[in-house]
Amino acid sequence: MLSLLHSSYWVGNAAATQYLPAPAFKALQLARLKSILAYAWKEVPLYRELWAKAGVDPSSIQSLSDLAKLPIPNRKSIEENPRDIVARRYLHVFDEGTGYIRMSGGSSGGKQLLVHSDPDSWTRLDGFYYRAFGALGYRPWTPLVYFWSAPFKRRTHNVLGIMPKIGVPAHLDEESQLLLLEQNPGAWWYYHPTSLFPLVRMFPERMRATAPDRVIVHAELCTQSMKATIEDVMQRPVYDQYGTSEYNRMAWQCSAHQGYHVDADSVIMELLDDDNRPVKPGEIGRAVVTGLINRMMPLIRYELGDLLVASDRRCSCGRTLPMIERVEGRMKDVLTLPGGGRRTPREQLEPFGRIAGLDLFRLTINAPDRAELDIVTRESDTSAIEAECRKRFGEACPGVRLDVKRVDTIEKAPTGKRVLLRNRINMSSAGARPVFTA
Repeated sequence: MLSLLHSSYWVGNAAATQYLPAPAFKALQLARLKSILAYAWKEVPLYRELWAKAGVDPSSIQSLSDLAKLPIPNRKSIEENPRDIVARRYLHVFDEGTGYIRMSGGSSGGKQLLVHSDPDSWTRLDGFYYRAFGALGYRPWTPLVYFWSAPFKRRTHNVLGIMPKIGVPAHLDEESQLLLLEQNPGAWWYYHPTSLFPLVRMFPERMRATAPDRVIVHAELCTQSMKATIEDVMQRPVYDQYGTSEYNRMAWQCSAHQGYHVDADSVIMELLDDDNRPVKPGEIGRAVVTGLINRMMPLIRYELGDLLVASDRRCSCGRTLPMIERVEGRMKDVLTLPGGGRRTPREQLEPFGRIAGLDLFRLTINAPDRAELDIVTRESDTSAIEAECRKRFGEACPGVRLDVKRVDTIEKAPTGKRVLLRNRINMSSAGARPVFTA
């Protein structure tokens, strides 16, 4: 019950801070930043040694812009030795494996990082998690249908009927998923876009008939073309949320749909170019993130491996949280074109989401000038679909030949995610930080 009270406090706190005047919000950010830096200096020898070598310590950080004085740690080293960034007071919890544990996506090409959190930090994160739902009009008693890979551990608030969750097991085929969705009218959907997309393509009438009040996608890159197809079928807006296992929820769309609000009172998100300088609004930058909440495993200036588009927009909804424009995908999947120029994962996948008859697809980059597209379709004659795929991809990625192959399915990982883009060029240099210049 104490954890529920603690969680409720942070839900209320997060609801209030999203409307703070900009100076007050920045003061809150700076206070939380100074707190986590002082804590990490005291509790995590890796940070103390890293910062001391750079000639800085927590007292060097007197403004948010001073964060750039701290060196970016080697992500591969952290993935291979996660115990090095565990606070000393929580080493026994780490060794026993009794904290809250989430597995990262392994976007760097190295090991997947098992991210540990202590109970107090975890309940603080509840506030930011709930805020993204509240921005869409969510009420605590509304059921949430989750597409997920494992059974849920019911927490105290779930037992009391707060945010009740209905699991849709990730291993189910499309028709079995739809049956579960139809059996739970009135619930909001919280779904992976690569599993929602084939549902609307295969069962458009039934999906439209069972469409909920809110459809939220998360956990994977959702292209604009896929999103538009889902919205057209379901006659509902689709809201995207961006998060990682390292930090939980970080950015989300409100009902105004003018970009993504960043949970900047939970994380400080830097978008940097290849020379570690902040990018300008509208430019693509590498996400380097500092967590302000997790005390068991502080992640400070951590290179996520994701590409995001910077924004200086202020949303018409009235929230003062900073924003990003959109998510572009993983750095390791960037394609350098034969004639020069680069394409982000989103730009490579965007051509396929609006092609009629295409239920699902997966793009594999085999060489700078050669790619292969696996397609799932129920059409007996695929020639028109194949021609349209080549045409649209050729316009997006000139100079790259596209071979199209029909397959029965695009397999899911145990987590329920589908990999829609594989870059075999970059797989040979796994572990090295890719560069990207917009």
